[in-house]
Amino acid sequence: MLSKISRREQDLVLTASVIIVLFIIIRLIFFPALDRRQALTNQLEAKKDALAQMADLEKRYAEIQKSVMAEKMMVMKRDKDFTLFSLLDRLAQQSNVKANVSYMKPSTRKSENSDLILSNVKVKLDDIDMRQAVEFIYKIEASDNMVHIRSISLSKSGEEQKLTAIIETETIM
Repeated sequence: MLSKISRREQDLVLTASVIIVLFIIIRLIFFPALDRRQALTNQLEAKKDALAQMADLEKRYAEIQKSVMAEKMMVMKRDKDFTLFSLLDRLAQQSNVKANVSYMKPSTRKSENSDLILSNVKVKLDDIDMRQAVEFIYKIEASDNMVHIRSISLSKSGEEQKLTAIIETETIM
């Protein structure tokens, strides 16, 4: 059959066949290899990002552990007979707001994520001025006994420039 067509037509058929074979090779081998290479590159980038995230999380975890150990050491340095209620009573006396204490409600609860016991005291102060409230709050936060204020509620009381303050405190026992 090839002998019946001219040399020029044979060259054209051969060229067309080579082009078709090259197209098939490129389409079936080269492009999938490039796609696979791109997919592997994308996976590598994702793994690098995950590794960087893990390193960051590890660093943050170490910082948290260090902070927890520091807090435990501070808690262990407290007097054996320490109570949050007595501390707040003493701080109220030092801040000259003891006469304004309407109530002090102590309670304890177990932490959800650990075996720590948390001591809470809710203090209500009536008819205090802003300076007294700030001084009392500062003394609570500045104490070396790891006492934290969970919430503060300030409202205007009957007289001008007087406040009613409800302060919830918490510490680890």
